Amino acid sequence: MTRAEAMPFRKSRYSLILIVLAALFSATTPARADGTVSFEQDVLPLIKARPAFEKFLLGTLKVTDAGSGTRISEQAMPHLGGARMGPYEFKATWHGPDGDVPVTLIIDTNTKFFDRAGREIRNGSLKQAVSVKETFDSIEIEQPR
Repeated sequence: MTRAEAMPFRKSRYSLILIVLAALFSATTPARADGTVSFEQDVLPLIKARPAFEKFLLGTLKVTDAGSGTRISEQAMPHLGGARMGPYEFKATWHGPDGDVPVTLIIDTNTKFFDRAGREIRNGSLKQAVSVKETFDSIEIEQPR
């Protein structure tokens, strides 16, 4: 194979590498949720701590049970690898005055991480985290994704 014949192969190989790297980078950014959660079992208990929000959500939205949350990686936190945390994202239907409208419901949470002794990890490495506690923070309602 001549050098000129090899150039398209090198270019396509280089493009493939860039595509793979871009996919890996986008999969690890915090903006994309990547772990399945249940609205009823995993998220609604957090919202119940704020009855006004619970009443608003359940009174104006029909939320699908299956949604997604940020999946904690084993590299970042070996003891919590695979666990899910907010923000959580669900498909929902808003029952508005002009009819039903599909929306995306985002549940934002505050998270605290704890070490084996039960102390909150405020600074430093989260690799020592063995538990996470979430509290409901806010909701966002956006156009469907």
